[in-house]
Amino acid sequence: MRNGTVQNAMRPQDRMRDGTMPDPIEDPTPERASRFLAGEQARWETDRSVWQHPHEATPYGDSLVETFEAAHPDGEVTVIDLMLGLDQYQGASQDFEDYLIGIVQSRAMQLAPDRVEPVEAEALLTLPKRAQLRVFEKLTVLAEQVFDWMRSKGMDPVPGAASLPPLVTEADRKRAAQD
Repeated sequence: MRNGTVQNAMRPQDRMRDGTMPDPIEDPTPERASRFLAGEQARWETDRSVWQHPHEATPYGDSLVETFEAAHPDGEVTVIDLMLGLDQYQGASQDFEDYLIGIVQSRAMQLAPDRVEPVEAEALLTLPKRAQLRVFEKLTVLAEQVFDWMRSKGMDPVPGAASLPPLVTEADRKRAAQD
Protein backbone atom coordinates (compact mmCIF):
# COMPACT_ATOMS: atom_id res chain seq x y z
CA MET A 1 0.00 0.00 0.00
CA ARG A 2 1.43 3.38 -0.99
CA ASN A 3 -0.14 6.72 -0.08
CA GLY A 4 -3.36 5.02 1.03
CA THR A 5 -3.93 3.24 -2.27
CA VAL A 6 -3.66 -0.42 -3.00
CA GLN A 7 -1.58 -1.30 -6.00
CA ASN A 8 -2.41 -4.33 -8.07
CA ALA A 9 -5.24 -5.16 -5.70
CA MET A 10 -7.60 -7.81 -6.93
CA ARG A 11 -10.96 -8.71 -5.60
CA PRO A 12 -11.44 -12.44 -4.83
CA GLN A 13 -13.84 -12.84 -7.73
CA ASP A 14 -11.18 -11.38 -10.10
CA ARG A 15 -8.63 -13.96 -8.99
CA MET A 16 -11.01 -16.74 -9.94
CA ARG A 17 -11.55 -15.29 -13.40
CA ASP A 18 -7.86 -14.82 -14.17
CA GLY A 19 -6.97 -18.34 -13.09
CA THR A 20 -4.97 -17.48 -9.98
CA MET A 21 -7.46 -19.39 -7.83
CA PRO A 22 -8.86 -22.80 -8.65
CA ASP A 23 -12.37 -23.00 -9.98
CA PRO A 24 -14.55 -24.66 -7.31
CA ILE A 25 -16.32 -26.76 -9.93
CA GLU A 26 -13.39 -27.81 -12.11
CA ASP A 27 -10.84 -28.10 -9.30
CA PRO A 28 -12.70 -28.27 -6.01
CA THR A 29 -10.73 -28.00 -2.82
CA PRO A 30 -11.69 -30.56 -0.19
CA GLU A 31 -13.30 -27.80 1.87
CA ARG A 32 -15.41 -26.52 -1.04
CA ALA A 33 -16.29 -30.02 -2.13
CA SER A 34 -17.25 -30.91 1.42
CA ARG A 35 -19.50 -27.84 1.73
CA PHE A 36 -21.06 -28.58 -1.65
CA LEU A 37 -21.69 -32.21 -0.72
CA ALA A 38 -23.13 -31.20 2.64
CA GLY A 39 -25.49 -28.80 0.87
CA GLU A 40 -26.54 -31.48 -1.61
CA GLN A 41 -27.12 -33.95 1.22
CA ALA A 42 -29.18 -31.42 3.17
CA ARG A 43 -31.31 -30.66 0.10
CA TRP A 44 -31.71 -34.37 -0.65
CA GLU A 45 -32.67 -35.14 2.96
CA THR A 46 -35.73 -32.92 2.76
CA ASP A 47 -36.78 -33.69 -0.81
CA ARG A 48 -39.77 -36.05 -0.53
CA SER A 49 -39.63 -36.80 -4.27
CA VAL A 50 -36.12 -38.29 -4.50
CA TRP A 51 -37.66 -41.76 -4.79
CA GLN A 52 -38.86 -40.81 -8.26
CA HIS A 53 -35.27 -41.33 -9.45
CA PRO A 54 -34.43 -44.77 -8.03
CA HIS A 55 -31.45 -45.37 -10.35
CA GLU A 56 -29.74 -41.98 -10.00
CA ALA A 57 -26.82 -41.62 -7.61
CA THR A 58 -27.70 -40.10 -4.27
CA PRO A 59 -25.38 -37.57 -2.59
CA TYR A 60 -24.17 -40.56 -0.57
CA GLY A 61 -22.93 -42.42 -3.64
CA ASP A 62 -25.01 -45.34 -4.89
CA SER A 63 -28.56 -45.14 -6.22
CA LEU A 64 -31.53 -45.97 -4.01
CA VAL A 65 -31.95 -49.38 -5.67
CA GLU A 66 -28.23 -50.18 -5.28
CA THR A 67 -28.29 -49.09 -1.63
CA PHE A 68 -31.36 -51.23 -0.94
CA GLU A 69 -29.88 -54.25 -2.69
CA ALA A 70 -26.60 -53.87 -0.80
CA ALA A 71 -28.48 -53.72 2.50
CA HIS A 72 -30.67 -56.69 1.56
CA PRO A 73 -28.58 -59.18 -0.44
CA ASP A 74 -30.03 -61.98 -2.55
CA GLY A 75 -31.74 -64.54 -0.41
CA GLU A 76 -32.91 -62.06 2.22
CA VAL A 77 -36.66 -61.60 2.00
CA THR A 78 -37.97 -58.07 2.52
CA VAL A 79 -41.46 -56.69 3.05
CA ILE A 80 -41.35 -55.62 -0.60
CA ASP A 81 -40.70 -59.24 -1.60
CA LEU A 82 -43.62 -60.35 0.57
CA MET A 83 -45.89 -57.77 -1.03
CA LEU A 84 -44.86 -58.47 -4.62
CA GLY A 85 -45.15 -62.22 -3.96
CA LEU A 86 -48.90 -61.90 -3.40
CA ASP A 87 -51.19 -63.01 -6.23
CA GLN A 88 -52.63 -59.53 -6.79
CA TYR A 89 -49.11 -58.18 -7.51
CA GLN A 90 -47.84 -60.96 -9.78
CA GLY A 91 -48.15 -58.77 -12.86
CA ALA A 92 -46.52 -55.70 -11.27
CA SER A 93 -43.98 -54.02 -13.51
CA GLN A 94 -40.27 -53.89 -12.76
CA ASP A 95 -40.63 -50.10 -12.66
CA PHE A 96 -43.21 -50.43 -9.88
CA GLU A 97 -40.77 -52.55 -7.89
CA ASP A 98 -37.92 -50.11 -8.49
CA TYR A 99 -39.99 -47.07 -7.50
CA LEU A 100 -41.30 -48.93 -4.45
CA ILE A 101 -37.73 -49.77 -3.45
CA GLY A 102 -36.85 -46.12 -4.09
CA ILE A 103 -39.54 -44.73 -1.81
CA VAL A 104 -38.91 -47.27 0.97
CA GLN A 105 -35.13 -46.72 0.81
CA SER A 106 -35.31 -42.93 0.57
CA ARG A 107 -37.68 -42.70 3.54
CA ALA A 108 -35.32 -44.91 5.56
CA MET A 109 -32.26 -42.82 4.62
CA GLN A 110 -34.13 -39.60 5.40
CA LEU A 111 -35.32 -41.04 8.73
CA ALA A 112 -38.81 -39.96 7.70
CA PRO A 113 -41.65 -40.68 10.12
CA ASP A 114 -43.47 -42.69 7.44
CA ARG A 115 -40.53 -45.05 6.86
CA VAL A 116 -41.17 -48.78 6.87
CA GLU A 117 -39.40 -50.63 9.67
CA PRO A 118 -38.41 -53.35 9.80
CA VAL A 119 -37.81 -54.02 6.12
CA GLU A 120 -36.56 -57.58 6.61
CA ALA A 121 -39.33 -60.19 6.61
CA GLU A 122 -37.58 -62.26 9.27
CA ALA A 123 -37.59 -59.34 11.71
CA LEU A 124 -41.16 -58.46 10.75
CA LEU A 125 -42.46 -61.94 11.50
CA THR A 126 -41.09 -61.80 15.05
CA LEU A 127 -43.35 -58.83 15.82
CA PRO A 128 -46.87 -59.18 17.22
CA LYS A 129 -49.60 -59.26 14.55
CA ARG A 130 -50.70 -55.67 15.30
CA ALA A 131 -47.16 -54.37 14.78
CA GLN A 132 -46.91 -56.37 11.55
CA LEU A 133 -50.17 -54.80 10.41
CA ARG A 134 -48.80 -51.29 11.09
CA VAL A 135 -45.74 -52.06 8.95
CA PHE A 136 -47.93 -53.28 6.08
CA GLU A 137 -50.19 -50.24 6.43
CA LYS A 138 -47.16 -47.93 6.11
CA LEU A 139 -45.99 -49.94 3.10
CA THR A 140 -49.48 -49.62 1.60
CA VAL A 141 -49.42 -45.82 1.94
CA LEU A 142 -46.03 -45.63 0.21
CA ALA A 143 -47.10 -48.13 -2.46
CA GLU A 144 -50.23 -46.05 -3.14
CA GLN A 145 -48.06 -42.97 -3.63
CA VAL A 146 -45.92 -44.88 -6.11
CA PHE A 147 -48.93 -46.38 -7.89
CA ASP A 148 -50.77 -43.06 -8.22
CA TRP A 149 -47.62 -41.19 -9.33
CA MET A 150 -46.81 -43.82 -11.96
CA ARG A 151 -50.36 -43.73 -13.31
CA SER A 152 -50.22 -39.91 -13.48
CA LYS A 153 -47.09 -40.28 -15.65
CA GLY A 154 -48.86 -42.69 -18.01
CA MET A 155 -47.20 -45.83 -16.67
CA ASP A 156 -49.02 -49.05 -15.80
CA PRO A 157 -47.59 -50.19 -12.45
CA VAL A 158 -49.84 -53.22 -12.07
CA PRO A 159 -51.34 -54.03 -15.47
CA GLY A 160 -55.11 -54.27 -15.35
CA ALA A 161 -55.42 -52.51 -11.97
CA ALA A 162 -57.09 -49.10 -11.82
CA SER A 163 -56.09 -48.73 -8.16
CA LEU A 164 -53.51 -50.34 -5.94
CA PRO A 165 -54.59 -53.90 -5.13
CA PRO A 166 -55.10 -54.31 -1.39
CA LEU A 167 -52.11 -55.49 0.59
CA VAL A 168 -54.02 -56.03 3.83
CA THR A 169 -57.46 -57.63 3.87
CA GLU A 170 -60.21 -57.31 6.46
CA ALA A 171 -59.42 -60.88 7.51
CA ASP A 172 -55.82 -59.78 8.18
CA ARG A 173 -57.10 -56.90 10.28
CA LYS A 174 -59.37 -59.18 12.30
CA ARG A 175 -56.52 -61.65 12.95
CA ALA A 176 -54.30 -58.78 14.09
CA ALA A 177 -57.02 -57.47 16.41
CA GLN A 178 -57.28 -60.90 18.04
CA ASP A 179 -53.55 -61.01 18.75
